[in-house]
Amino acid sequence: MVNTRETVYRYRWVIMGVLWTAFIVVYAYRLSISPLAPFIKEDLNLTSAQVGSIMSAASFGYMIGMFPAGWAADRIGVRWLLVIGELVGGIFLLVLFTAPSYTSALIIMAIAGFGGGCLMPATTKGVMVWFPVRERATVMGFKQTSVNIGGIITATALPGLALTLGWHFAFLFLGILAILIGAISFILYREPPVPVLSQSNDNAITTVEGVPAVNQSVFKILKSRDMWLVAVAGLTLLIVEFGVIAHLVLYLTEVLFLPVVAAGFILAVTEAGGFLGKPGSGFLSDRVFGSRRNVYMLWGGIACAMCLLIALWGGSLSWALYPILFILGVTAIGWGGIHLTLVAELAGKELAGTATGTVMLITVAGGVIGPWFFGYIVDISGSYQLAWLACAICAAVCVLALLFVREEKSLT
Repeated sequence: MVNTRETVYRYRWVIMGVLWTAFIVVYAYRLSISPLAPFIKEDLNLTSAQVGSIMSAASFGYMIGMFPAGWAADRIGVRWLLVIGELVGGIFLLVLFTAPSYTSALIIMAIAGFGGGCLMPATTKGVMVWFPVRERATVMGFKQTSVNIGGIITATALPGLALTLGWHFAFLFLGILAILIGAISFILYREPPVPVLSQSNDNAITTVEGVPAVNQSVFKILKSRDMWLVAVAGLTLLIVEFGVIAHLVLYLTEVLFLPVVAAGFILAVTEAGGFLGKPGSGFLSDRVFGSRRNVYMLWGGIACAMCLLIALWGGSLSWALYPILFILGVTAIGWGGIHLTLVAELAGKELAGTATGTVMLITVAGGVIGPWFFGYIVDISGSYQLAWLACAICAAVCVLALLFVREEKSLT
Protein backbone atom coordinates (compact mmCIF):
# COMPACT_ATOMS: atom_id res chain seq x y z
CA MET A 1 0.00 0.00 0.00
CA VAL A 2 1.30 3.46 -0.90
CA ASN A 3 1.85 5.65 2.13
CA THR A 4 0.46 9.00 0.95
CA ARG A 5 1.88 10.89 3.89
CA GLU A 6 5.39 9.51 3.28
CA THR A 7 5.15 10.29 -0.45
CA VAL A 8 4.22 13.91 0.27
CA TYR A 9 6.95 14.11 2.90
CA ARG A 10 9.58 12.99 0.36
CA TYR A 11 8.28 15.48 -2.20
CA ARG A 12 9.62 18.28 -0.02
CA TRP A 13 13.03 17.72 -1.66
CA VAL A 14 11.51 18.35 -5.08
CA ILE A 15 10.05 21.54 -3.59
CA MET A 16 13.51 22.43 -2.30
CA GLY A 17 14.90 22.04 -5.82
CA VAL A 18 12.15 24.22 -7.28
CA LEU A 19 12.66 26.99 -4.71
CA TRP A 20 16.44 26.84 -5.12
CA THR A 21 16.27 26.99 -8.92
CA ALA A 22 13.68 29.77 -8.92
CA PHE A 23 15.91 31.95 -6.77
CA ILE A 24 18.99 31.63 -9.00
CA VAL A 25 17.87 34.11 -11.63
CA VAL A 26 16.80 36.81 -9.16
CA TYR A 27 20.37 37.24 -8.03
CA ALA A 28 21.93 36.38 -11.36
CA TYR A 29 20.56 39.63 -12.75
CA ARG A 30 20.85 41.60 -9.51
CA LEU A 31 24.53 40.66 -9.31
CA SER A 32 25.21 40.95 -13.03
CA ILE A 33 26.26 44.60 -12.87
CA SER A 34 29.51 43.95 -10.99
CA PRO A 35 31.27 41.69 -13.54
CA LEU A 36 29.96 43.91 -16.34
CA ALA A 37 30.87 47.15 -14.52
CA PRO A 38 34.08 47.94 -16.49
CA PHE A 39 32.20 47.55 -19.80
CA ILE A 40 29.12 49.52 -18.71
CA LYS A 41 31.22 52.24 -17.09
CA GLU A 42 33.25 52.79 -20.27
CA ASP A 43 30.42 52.38 -22.78
CA LEU A 44 28.01 54.75 -21.02
CA ASN A 45 30.74 57.04 -19.59
CA LEU A 46 29.61 56.63 -15.97
CA THR A 47 31.11 57.32 -12.54
CA SER A 48 31.55 54.58 -9.92
CA ALA A 49 28.47 55.86 -8.07
CA GLN A 50 26.38 55.68 -11.26
CA VAL A 51 27.49 52.11 -11.95
CA GLY A 52 26.50 51.23 -8.39
CA SER A 53 23.18 53.00 -8.90
CA ILE A 54 22.17 50.57 -11.65
CA MET A 55 22.58 47.71 -9.19
CA SER A 56 20.78 49.81 -6.58
CA ALA A 57 17.85 50.28 -8.98
CA ALA A 58 17.32 46.52 -9.12
CA SER A 59 17.44 46.40 -5.33
CA PHE A 60 14.96 49.30 -5.11
CA GLY A 61 12.42 47.47 -7.28
CA TYR A 62 13.11 44.30 -5.31
CA MET A 63 12.44 46.17 -2.07
CA ILE A 64 9.17 47.67 -3.31
CA GLY A 65 7.96 44.25 -4.45
CA MET A 66 8.59 42.64 -1.06
CA PHE A 67 5.57 43.82 0.90
CA PRO A 68 2.75 43.01 -1.57
CA ALA A 69 4.44 39.71 -2.35
CA GLY A 70 4.68 38.83 1.35
CA TRP A 71 0.97 39.52 1.80
CA ALA A 72 0.14 37.45 -1.30
CA ALA A 73 2.31 34.51 -0.17
CA ASP A 74 0.18 34.10 2.95
CA ARG A 75 -3.12 34.39 1.05
CA ILE A 76 -2.83 33.04 -2.50
CA GLY A 77 0.10 30.69 -2.09
CA VAL A 78 3.62 30.29 -3.39
CA ARG A 79 3.17 28.82 -6.88
CA TRP A 80 1.76 31.86 -8.70
CA LEU A 81 4.23 34.20 -7.04
CA LEU A 82 7.12 32.11 -8.34
CA VAL A 83 5.77 32.31 -11.87
CA ILE A 84 4.95 36.02 -11.74
CA GLY A 85 8.35 36.89 -10.32
CA GLU A 86 10.31 34.93 -12.90
CA LEU A 87 8.26 36.18 -15.85
CA VAL A 88 8.41 39.87 -14.88
CA GLY A 89 12.14 39.63 -14.20
CA GLY A 90 12.83 37.70 -17.40
CA ILE A 91 10.78 39.93 -19.68
CA PHE A 92 12.42 43.12 -18.46
CA LEU A 93 15.88 41.59 -18.69
CA LEU A 94 15.09 41.01 -22.35
CA VAL A 95 14.05 44.66 -22.60
CA LEU A 96 17.37 45.66 -21.02
CA PHE A 97 19.08 44.08 -24.03
CA THR A 98 17.89 47.13 -25.99
CA ALA A 99 18.65 49.75 -23.29
CA PRO A 100 20.35 52.71 -25.02
CA SER A 101 21.24 54.83 -21.99
CA TYR A 102 21.97 55.03 -18.27
CA THR A 103 18.48 56.35 -17.44
CA SER A 104 16.68 53.61 -19.34
CA ALA A 105 18.87 50.97 -17.67
CA LEU A 106 17.91 52.35 -14.25
CA ILE A 107 14.17 52.17 -15.00
CA ILE A 108 14.28 48.72 -16.57
CA MET A 109 16.38 47.23 -13.77
CA ALA A 110 13.98 48.66 -11.17
CA ILE A 111 10.98 46.97 -12.84
CA ALA A 112 12.87 43.68 -13.21
CA GLY A 113 13.77 43.99 -9.53
CA PHE A 114 10.08 44.31 -8.64
CA GLY A 115 9.51 40.90 -10.23
CA GLY A 116 12.37 39.49 -8.20
CA GLY A 117 10.77 40.91 -5.06
CA CYS A 118 7.99 38.33 -5.42
CA LEU A 119 10.43 35.48 -4.93
CA MET A 120 11.95 36.17 -1.52
CA PRO A 121 8.65 35.90 0.44
CA ALA A 122 7.43 33.09 -1.83
CA THR A 123 10.50 30.89 -1.39
CA THR A 124 10.74 31.62 2.34
CA LYS A 125 7.09 30.70 2.82
CA GLY A 126 7.70 27.54 0.80
CA VAL A 127 10.45 26.44 3.20
CA MET A 128 8.35 27.26 6.27
CA VAL A 129 5.33 25.19 5.19
CA TRP A 130 7.20 22.21 3.74
CA PHE A 131 10.05 21.66 6.25
CA PRO A 132 10.16 20.92 10.00
CA VAL A 133 11.97 23.03 12.59
CA ARG A 134 14.90 20.62 12.87
CA GLU A 135 15.71 21.06 9.15
CA ARG A 136 14.52 24.59 8.53
CA ALA A 137 17.63 26.75 9.05
CA THR A 138 19.82 24.33 7.10
CA VAL A 139 17.30 24.17 4.25
CA MET A 140 16.80 27.93 4.27
CA GLY A 141 20.56 28.36 4.08
CA PHE A 142 20.80 25.88 1.22
CA LYS A 143 17.97 27.63 -0.61
CA GLN A 144 19.88 30.90 -0.30
CA THR A 145 22.97 29.34 -1.90
CA SER A 146 21.20 29.86 -5.21
CA VAL A 147 22.09 33.53 -4.69
CA ASN A 148 25.74 32.57 -4.90
CA ILE A 149 25.24 30.23 -7.83
CA GLY A 150 23.65 33.18 -9.63
CA GLY A 151 26.62 35.31 -8.67
CA ILE A 152 29.12 32.66 -9.76
CA ILE A 153 27.36 32.26 -13.12
CA THR A 154 27.44 35.99 -13.77
CA ALA A 155 31.01 36.48 -12.52
CA THR A 156 32.46 33.67 -14.67
CA ALA A 157 30.28 33.78 -17.80
CA LEU A 158 29.34 37.42 -18.36
CA PRO A 159 32.80 39.05 -18.78
CA GLY A 160 33.69 36.62 -21.58
CA LEU A 161 30.28 37.10 -23.19
CA ALA A 162 30.68 40.87 -23.00
CA LEU A 163 34.15 40.70 -24.54
CA THR A 164 32.90 38.68 -27.53
CA LEU A 165 29.38 40.03 -28.16
CA GLY A 166 28.95 43.14 -25.97
CA TRP A 167 27.48 43.64 -22.51
CA HIS A 168 23.87 43.93 -23.78
CA PHE A 169 23.92 40.26 -24.82
CA ALA A 170 24.52 39.23 -21.21
CA PHE A 171 20.99 40.40 -20.35
CA LEU A 172 19.51 38.57 -23.32
CA PHE A 173 20.99 35.36 -21.90
CA LEU A 174 19.69 36.08 -18.38
CA GLY A 175 16.20 37.01 -19.59
CA ILE A 176 15.74 33.75 -21.50
CA LEU A 177 17.04 31.78 -18.50
CA ALA A 178 14.57 33.49 -16.15
CA ILE A 179 11.56 32.70 -18.34
CA LEU A 180 12.58 29.04 -18.70
CA ILE A 181 12.98 28.64 -14.94
CA GLY A 182 9.59 30.30 -14.41
CA ALA A 183 8.00 27.59 -16.58
CA ILE A 184 9.75 24.85 -14.61
CA SER A 185 8.56 26.35 -11.31
CA PHE A 186 4.96 26.40 -12.51
CA ILE A 187 5.09 22.74 -13.54
CA LEU A 188 6.78 21.28 -10.45
CA TYR A 189 5.73 23.38 -7.44
CA ARG A 190 2.75 22.20 -5.39
CA GLU A 191 1.11 23.85 -2.42
CA PRO A 192 1.11 21.72 0.76
CA PRO A 193 -1.96 19.47 1.14
CA VAL A 194 -4.91 21.16 2.82
CA PRO A 195 -5.78 18.18 5.06
CA VAL A 196 -3.73 18.15 8.23
CA LEU A 197 -0.97 15.57 7.91
CA SER A 198 0.75 16.51 11.12
CA GLN A 199 0.88 19.41 13.53
CA SER A 200 4.14 18.28 15.11
CA ASN A 201 7.35 20.23 14.83
CA ASP A 202 9.06 16.93 14.00
CA ASN A 203 7.24 16.50 10.70
CA ALA A 204 7.58 18.49 7.56
CA ILE A 205 4.10 19.04 6.22
CA THR A 206 1.59 21.32 7.86
CA THR A 207 -1.81 22.50 6.83
CA VAL A 208 -2.38 25.84 5.14
CA GLU A 209 -3.86 27.65 8.11
CA GLY A 210 -5.95 30.78 8.31
CA VAL A 211 -4.06 34.03 8.67
CA PRO A 212 -5.09 37.31 10.26
CA ALA A 213 -6.27 40.27 8.19
CA VAL A 214 -3.40 42.11 6.53
CA ASN A 215 -3.63 45.17 8.78
CA GLN A 216 -3.54 43.00 11.91
CA SER A 217 -0.60 40.99 10.54
CA VAL A 218 1.49 44.03 9.68
CA PHE A 219 0.67 45.71 12.99
CA LYS A 220 1.90 42.66 14.92
CA ILE A 221 5.15 42.71 12.99
CA LEU A 222 5.73 46.47 13.15
CA LYS A 223 5.18 46.63 16.92
CA SER A 224 7.78 43.90 17.51
CA ARG A 225 11.03 45.32 18.85
CA ASP A 226 12.88 42.16 17.83
CA MET A 227 11.67 42.38 14.22
CA TRP A 228 13.00 45.93 13.98
CA LEU A 229 16.38 44.90 15.39
CA VAL A 230 16.69 41.97 12.97
CA ALA A 231 15.66 44.27 10.10
CA VAL A 232 18.39 46.78 11.03
CA ALA A 233 20.95 43.97 11.32
CA GLY A 234 20.05 42.73 7.87
CA LEU A 235 20.04 46.22 6.36
CA THR A 236 23.56 47.02 7.57
CA LEU A 237 25.04 43.67 6.55
CA LEU A 238 23.35 43.92 3.15
CA ILE A 239 25.06 47.31 2.66
CA VAL A 240 28.34 45.44 3.09
CA GLU A 241 27.32 42.54 0.83
CA PHE A 242 26.09 44.60 -2.10
CA GLY A 243 28.71 47.30 -1.75
CA VAL A 244 31.44 44.69 -1.99
CA ILE A 245 29.80 42.70 -4.79
CA ALA A 246 29.08 45.79 -6.88
CA HIS A 247 32.62 47.20 -6.70
CA LEU A 248 34.97 44.26 -6.15
CA VAL A 249 35.80 43.85 -9.85
CA LEU A 250 36.45 47.59 -10.16
CA TYR A 251 38.63 47.47 -7.02
CA LEU A 252 40.67 44.56 -8.37
CA THR A 253 41.11 46.10 -11.84
CA GLU A 254 41.77 49.70 -10.73
CA VAL A 255 43.85 49.09 -7.56
CA LEU A 256 45.54 45.74 -8.22
CA PHE A 257 45.48 46.12 -12.04
CA LEU A 258 44.12 42.61 -12.62
CA PRO A 259 42.55 41.70 -15.99
CA VAL A 260 38.76 41.90 -15.92
CA VAL A 261 38.31 38.16 -16.50
CA ALA A 262 40.67 37.34 -13.61
CA ALA A 263 38.83 39.85 -11.41
CA GLY A 264 35.55 38.19 -12.37
CA PHE A 265 37.00 34.82 -11.30
CA ILE A 266 37.97 36.24 -7.89
CA LEU A 267 34.45 37.62 -7.51
CA ALA A 268 33.17 34.10 -8.28
CA VAL A 269 35.44 32.68 -5.56
CA THR A 270 34.07 35.26 -3.12
CA GLU A 271 30.55 34.21 -4.10
CA ALA A 272 31.57 30.59 -3.57
CA GLY A 273 32.37 31.53 0.02
CA GLY A 274 28.77 32.68 0.40
CA PHE A 275 27.63 29.39 -1.13
CA LEU A 276 29.31 27.57 1.77
CA GLY A 277 28.39 30.15 4.39
CA LYS A 278 24.62 29.87 4.02
CA PRO A 279 24.09 26.15 4.67
CA GLY A 280 27.10 26.26 7.02
CA SER A 281 25.46 28.90 9.21
CA GLY A 282 22.21 26.93 9.11
CA PHE A 283 23.95 23.70 10.14
CA LEU A 284 25.74 25.43 13.02
CA SER A 285 22.44 26.97 14.09
CA ASP A 286 20.44 23.71 13.89
CA ARG A 287 23.00 21.23 15.19
CA VAL A 288 25.73 23.00 17.17
CA PHE A 289 24.72 26.33 18.74
CA GLY A 290 20.96 25.81 18.81
CA SER A 291 20.62 29.55 18.16
CA ARG A 292 19.95 31.58 15.04
CA ARG A 293 21.02 34.87 16.62
CA ASN A 294 24.43 33.74 17.90
CA VAL A 295 25.52 32.34 14.55
CA TYR A 296 24.25 35.49 12.83
CA MET A 297 26.35 37.61 15.22
CA LEU A 298 29.40 35.43 14.57
CA TRP A 299 29.06 35.94 10.82
CA GLY A 300 28.69 39.71 11.25
CA GLY A 301 31.74 39.93 13.51
CA ILE A 302 33.96 37.99 11.11
CA ALA A 303 32.76 40.14 8.18
CA CYS A 304 33.70 43.25 10.17
CA ALA A 305 37.21 41.89 10.79
CA MET A 306 37.77 41.00 7.11
CA CYS A 307 36.68 44.47 5.92
CA LEU A 308 39.04 46.05 8.47
CA LEU A 309 41.95 43.98 7.18
CA ILE A 310 41.31 45.12 3.60
CA ALA A 311 40.79 48.75 4.70
CA LEU A 312 44.04 48.88 6.68
CA TRP A 313 46.37 46.92 4.39
CA GLY A 314 44.56 46.64 1.02
CA GLY A 315 46.87 45.89 -1.89
CA SER A 316 49.84 45.14 0.41
CA LEU A 317 48.10 41.93 1.51
CA SER A 318 49.34 40.30 -1.69
CA TRP A 319 48.15 36.65 -1.98
CA ALA A 320 46.56 36.83 1.51
CA LEU A 321 43.83 39.06 0.04
CA TYR A 322 42.24 36.07 -1.69
CA PRO A 323 41.50 33.92 1.40
CA ILE A 324 40.33 37.08 3.15
CA LEU A 325 37.86 37.73 0.33
CA PHE A 326 36.74 34.10 0.48
CA ILE A 327 36.09 34.37 4.25
CA LEU A 328 34.34 37.69 3.64
CA GLY A 329 32.13 35.85 1.16
CA VAL A 330 31.34 33.12 3.71
CA THR A 331 30.12 35.71 6.21
CA ALA A 332 29.07 38.93 4.46
CA ILE A 333 27.33 36.99 1.67
CA GLY A 334 26.51 33.81 3.61
CA TRP A 335 24.12 35.25 6.21
CA GLY A 336 20.82 35.35 4.28
CA GLY A 337 19.48 31.95 5.31
CA ILE A 338 19.97 32.50 9.03
CA HIS A 339 18.40 35.97 8.73
CA LEU A 340 15.28 34.66 6.99
CA THR A 341 14.92 31.75 9.40
CA LEU A 342 15.12 34.07 12.40
CA VAL A 343 12.49 36.40 10.89
CA ALA A 344 10.13 33.57 9.96
CA GLU A 345 10.41 31.82 13.32
CA LEU A 346 9.89 35.02 15.27
CA ALA A 347 6.69 35.48 13.25
CA GLY A 348 5.43 31.87 13.20
CA LYS A 349 4.16 29.93 10.17
CA GLU A 350 0.88 31.87 9.90
CA LEU A 351 2.68 35.19 9.41
CA ALA A 352 5.91 33.96 7.80
CA GLY A 353 5.18 35.44 4.35
CA THR A 354 3.94 38.79 5.66
CA ALA A 355 6.85 39.03 8.13
CA THR A 356 9.38 38.24 5.41
CA GLY A 357 7.87 40.83 3.08
CA THR A 358 7.65 43.50 5.79
CA VAL A 359 11.09 42.98 7.34
CA MET A 360 12.80 42.51 3.98
CA LEU A 361 11.23 45.76 2.77
CA ILE A 362 13.50 47.39 5.36
CA THR A 363 16.44 45.02 5.00
CA VAL A 364 16.66 45.23 1.21
CA ALA A 365 17.17 48.98 1.50
CA GLY A 366 20.75 47.94 2.25
CA GLY A 367 20.97 46.54 -1.26
CA VAL A 368 19.83 49.91 -2.61
CA ILE A 369 22.21 51.92 -0.43
CA GLY A 370 25.30 49.69 -0.56
CA PRO A 371 26.37 49.87 -4.23
CA TRP A 372 25.76 53.62 -4.48
CA PHE A 373 27.28 54.36 -1.04
CA PHE A 374 30.47 52.39 -1.69
CA GLY A 375 30.90 54.01 -5.10
CA TYR A 376 30.16 57.51 -3.74
CA ILE A 377 32.86 57.17 -1.07
CA VAL A 378 35.35 56.07 -3.73
CA ASP A 379 34.40 59.02 -5.98
CA ILE A 380 34.72 61.71 -3.30
CA SER A 381 37.83 60.29 -1.59
CA GLY A 382 39.63 58.98 -4.66
CA SER A 383 40.43 55.83 -2.67
CA TYR A 384 38.83 52.52 -1.74
CA GLN A 385 40.20 52.55 1.82
CA LEU A 386 37.39 54.61 3.35
CA ALA A 387 34.78 52.53 1.54
CA TRP A 388 36.14 49.32 3.10
CA LEU A 389 36.25 51.02 6.50
CA ALA A 390 32.58 52.05 6.12
CA CYS A 391 31.73 48.39 5.39
CA ALA A 392 33.49 47.34 8.61
CA ILE A 393 31.44 49.86 10.60
CA CYS A 394 28.18 48.61 9.04
CA ALA A 395 29.03 45.01 9.97
CA ALA A 396 29.74 46.11 13.55
CA VAL A 397 26.30 47.80 13.72
CA CYS A 398 24.74 44.51 12.59
CA VAL A 399 26.34 42.67 15.52
CA LEU A 400 25.26 45.38 17.97
CA ALA A 401 21.62 45.23 16.81
CA LEU A 402 21.49 41.43 17.14
CA LEU A 403 22.88 41.59 20.66
CA PHE A 404 19.50 42.90 21.87
CA VAL A 405 17.26 40.43 19.97
CA ARG A 406 15.20 38.11 22.21
CA GLU A 407 15.33 35.01 20.05
CA GLU A 408 12.89 32.97 22.11
CA LYS A 409 10.06 35.52 21.77
CA SER A 410 7.54 34.69 19.00
CA LEU A 411 4.60 36.69 17.63
CA THR A 412 2.35 33.60 17.60
